Amino acid sequence: MPYLVCVEENEGRWIAHVPDLPGCFVQHAHLEQAIQAVPEAVEVYIAWCEGHGLRITGLSDPMIVAEVIRTWESEDGYEVNAFFASDRPPLVEDELPQFERLLTATRKDLMAVVDGLGAEDLAREFPGERWAIGGVLMHVARAEWWYLDRMGLAFSSAELPDEPFKGLTKVREYLLAKLPELAKRRGVVTLTGETWSARKVLRRALWHERDHRDHIEKLRSKLPQW
Repeated sequence: MPYLVCVEENEGRWIAHVPDLPGCFVQHAHLEQAIQAVPEAVEVYIAWCEGHGLRITGLSDPMIVAEVIRTWESEDGYEVNAFFASDRPPLVEDELPQFERLLTATRKDLMAVVDGLGAEDLAREFPGERWAIGGVLMHVARAEWWYLDRMGLAFSSAELPDEPFKGLTKVREYLLAKLPELAKRRGVVTLTGETWSARKVLRRALWHERDHRDHIEKLRSKLPQW
């Protein structure tokens, strides 16, 4: 059986996702290069899973590009993120343990890349960057809260800690606790022009954390002592 690839334009880059491998993606400034890089990204993802003790089945050729979605802005200027056909099927309860293991693995990687950094490192600003490392961590926490909010499952935003590590912990613990409830959500929700589903929430949470883990690694390499 061929495996599907879904591609979206996001903030000036093209991101190719492999729906059968949650959290597997590759990005490039050009559409064609992103698609061409998918087979290697699959190999890297499988090795990453094995490194975390996760068992997954391989994919069979050929690769089929199922969807390519260009970005657009909502009326309030928000860049709408793609909703793929593969995001529509409801979660199956038997899938939840695997999603929990994947979320645990991405969080372990994120914590590893900031291990040993002090408050000064976390607050250091970098030319041309929107956030310091601590700001990136807080962005990951807020985004994950926001994904849950799209499905009507988030706690009050006033309860989200301002400290990055506390924020990350609170939101992730909440997401894991809400996995069974996510699995009960059978429909989709459209807010401010963007469509969401339980499966899209998990796809974006995994992608976002892995993406910003790599982002932080690049920032860390610019710190004077590193």
